[in-house]
Amino acid sequence: MPYYRQVGAIPRKRHTQFRQPDGSLYAEELMGVEGFSSDAALLYHRHLPTAIVSSSVFAVPPAQRRPNHPLLPRHLRTHKLDGSAAAADAVLGRRHLLAIGDVRLS
Repeated sequence: MPYYRQVGAIPRKRHTQFRQPDGSLYAEELMGVEGFSSDAALLYHRHLPTAIVSSSVFAVPPAQRRPNHPLLPRHLRTHKLDGSAAAADAVLGRRHLLAIGDVRLS
């Protein structure tokens, strides 16, 4: 049996238009534990949750590639990559694993 918890003002019926006091719509977001098959929360936002707060330029580091001739299978042991503090950063700690002319896999 599902249980419901209400915090704040919500519409009487789910997945319908829910307007703010100024007449604009609240943005609806369904946040689930395991997609649509488990417990989920229906969230209403004053502003779009996907709005960009800030952005900055990221300089792509130069790629060092070696040719794979003859073409050989590779076993990528990603669990043995460096676990230092620099590698913990999701952007600056990236390490290139595979690359071709226009695609880099990190």
